[in-house]
Amino acid sequence: MARKRTLLLLIVYGFAATLTIFYGLVEKHSVILTFFSFHVLVCICIPVIHGWWERDLRKHWRFAWGSFEWQGTLYGLANGVLMLTGVLAGLWLLLQEPGRPEAVRAGMEAWGIERRWIWGFSFYLVFINSLLEELFWRGFVLQRLRASLSRLMSIFLSSFFYSLYHLIISTILFGFRNGLFITAMVFGAGLIWGWMKGMFPSIYPIWFSHLFADLGLALAVVLWIY
Repeated sequence: MARKRTLLLLIVYGFAATLTIFYGLVEKHSVILTFFSFHVLVCICIPVIHGWWERDLRKHWRFAWGSFEWQGTLYGLANGVLMLTGVLAGLWLLLQEPGRPEAVRAGMEAWGIERRWIWGFSFYLVFINSLLEELFWRGFVLQRLRASLSRLMSIFLSSFFYSLYHLIISTILFGFRNGLFITAMVFGAGLIWGWMKGMFPSIYPIWFSHLFADLGLALAVVLWIY
């Protein structure tokens, strides 16, 4: 019964992440509100409150981070370079459509991402967003799904919820068809990072891989959109 209750809560948490993105970007058109509601309320508060409820917060926090080790870290860096290359290539192709860079920039500016803030936004996206997303999806959600589901199903379900809110972002900026394609790529990345978490329990390999993927996004924004 306790496992079923935990599984239900994790599914609710997954939908909550998407709702915060929808509320912040679609309803309020504010990237600052979105970052606060998603990163603080979802990525930080939910794991802390859930860990406190389980009465073993410190243990789960240490488990989410793991210990630094070179083999996994080098694997994550190599994977991250491939991710960065793929992200840059994919976005370059999508931005070849006439008027697409201007449309994406207009959409981002409607959320409050102005040219003067683009370097700060990029830094936050690359270093903070990647870390908090990995701590939440692979360090918290995935590990607790494993208590109730098989490894494959746990990776699939956590990757589904991870990619779900990317559908909102990518559809608004690139249109529905391209948004579906981008979301599928994000889902694939989630599967890879979930699989890596099983190989290397530490947060560092998947964080560094995710960091480079977000670096590809930031470079595309700075070089081709703004």
